[in-house]
Parts: sequence; structure tokens; C-alpha cells
Amino acid sequence: MSFLFQTARGILCELGSASRVGRLLVEDMNIASGSSVLVVTDKGIQDLGLDQGSRESIEDAGLKVNVFSSVAADPPESCVQEAVRIAKETNASAIIGFGGGSSMDVAKLVAFLAHASCKQKLSEIYGLDICRGERLPLIQVPTTAGT
Repeated sequence: MSFLFQTARGILCELGSASRVGRLLVEDMNIASGSSVLVVTDKGIQDLGLDQGSRESIEDAGLKVNVFSSVAADPPESCVQEAVRIAKETNASAIIGFGGGSSMDVAKLVAFLAHASCKQKLSEIYGLDICRGERLPLIQVPTTAGT
């Protein structure tokens, strides 16, 4: 089986870069002021306030912040579906994955499934090279170094 692997448009590795998320959304990703952004994370990250700097920078950039903090390790489909529902309900213009692999994986799925043009269901996109179409702008903020 052949496939094309395309990686992220850009990778920013810098001390304190999580506090620049709002500016990146507005200046680099052209998210309009007043737009809604969904942060996808877990309860531990939120309880520790690790995402506070990012959330504040999003608000300071004139964007509305909504948080989905119900991600657990090896998240079930219901977790993804609830996050997609919230992204659609809040009319999210961008998705921020904040945390470990599970939060970032859920954020990637939400960015695709919550896009207005997405016609696929979660059950239809298991596997390699199956997602068809666009996704919402996505920023990932990893808090762990894992597999």
C-alpha cells in the first residue's frame, strides 16, 4: 500500500510558547476576533492550571474559549463524539489539543469531524488515508514526551 505523509505546516518549540497560542491563532491562522476556540484536554491538566496561560492568551487575542476537559486515557468513541458536539454547538473556528497523546488524538479527530464540510462519521475513518476533506485549524500543545 502506498501513501503520502504530510506533516504539520509548522512546529514551534520555545520556552513559554503555550502562552502565544492566541497570537498564533489570530496572526498565523487568520482566526477572526470574536471567534470561538475549543481547548481539548483532560481534568488533570485543567485542575493543575497548566492550560491557563494558553486560555488567557486566546482570550487576550479577542477569541472566545470553550474547554472540553473530559478526555481520559484511551478515550472511547463517546468522548470524541461529545467533544465534536461541543465544537459544533459553540461554532468552534479552531481546536487546541492540550496535554498528552489522548488529548491530542481527540483534538485531531474533533478538528476533522467538526468541520462544516465533513460528511464522514467517526466509525468511517478508522484506518490509514481514510479521512476525506478539510479540518478546522489545529494547534497541539504536548505536555508529555511519549510514543
